[in-house]
Amino acid sequence: MPVDEPTLETVVKHKDRLEAHATVPFLPYERLLVGLDKRRTIEAARRSGIPHPRTLFTEDVEPRTAADALGLPIVVKPRRESANGETVVCNSIDELERTVHRTVREQGPAIFQEFIPHGGERGVYTLYNDDGALAGLTVQKRLRSNPPEGGSSTYRETVDDPALVSLADEFLTGLDWRGLAMVEFRIDARTGEPKLMEINPRLWGSLALSVYAGVDFPYLLYRSASGETVEPDPRYVANVRARYLVGDALQALKRDDRTRAIRELLTPSPQPCCYDIESTRDPLPIAGHLAFALSAFGKESVGQNVRNVVDSTPIAMRSSHE
Repeated sequence: MPVDEPTLETVVKHKDRLEAHATVPFLPYERLLVGLDKRRTIEAARRSGIPHPRTLFTEDVEPRTAADALGLPIVVKPRRESANGETVVCNSIDELERTVHRTVREQGPAIFQEFIPHGGERGVYTLYNDDGALAGLTVQKRLRSNPPEGGSSTYRETVDDPALVSLADEFLTGLDWRGLAMVEFRIDARTGEPKLMEINPRLWGSLALSVYAGVDFPYLLYRSASGETVEPDPRYVANVRARYLVGDALQALKRDDRTRAIRELLTPSPQPCCYDIESTRDPLPIAGHLAFALSAFGKESVGQNVRNVVDSTPIAMRSSHE
């Protein structure tokens, strides 16, 4: 069960060879690309009529053309996920050109998207049987993220949202999906309409919340991969919250309203709240995560300083040395 995209991609590329020795409960590589490649995700959404942000691609248009078509601010994302990939909201043409230059150089092709005013973020988390039936389901509402402007969720809760489930199921059924998928939506604050942001075709970072809400996706995936029939069951417990405490603390330190953020962090949850990995009975995982998070926080600060220097250098001057 690969748990990050580089590992998943490697495993699925060699699915035929590996299945002589083990079960690989994921779609073949070419079909899985609709979740791994954001261009393919958006193109599939267009074909299916699923609402999504207006999107253009760096292979097709220049930054200024994209800004003319989509307006400012404009969002730049790498097409593929990676350890150092990032989503950037650009507020000027100069910032847009610098960001695209850096992203394409470091990450490969990217996408331009219109900025969707933030009305909340929700994800539909699913497991589809080999016969295409929806075997497991939760819906999560994101409460906080690291970094705060958009990133991995650090605090979230399960909610009931039948309309969003129907929309995600329509999309995935149209793709003849099998196995795991998380479909992420951002709610457009202007209209209240959910807009598709991405498909995550692997086990997700907020997995603990699904388990606490009564849906053990790894176990269901194991049962399905073992040849057992997993009866479709859309039930889960709503209004359960889960927190990744280290990430939640880091997002508070990064926010402009740090005092308010720390107060929110320390305020007890009004709903039942669980923790992703923090446990007094098993403290070593959190110790390791804390060391890693502090190291990453320091590297991020240094990396941002380096990027600031690079981005302040005129593109023409940089190009002459690259």
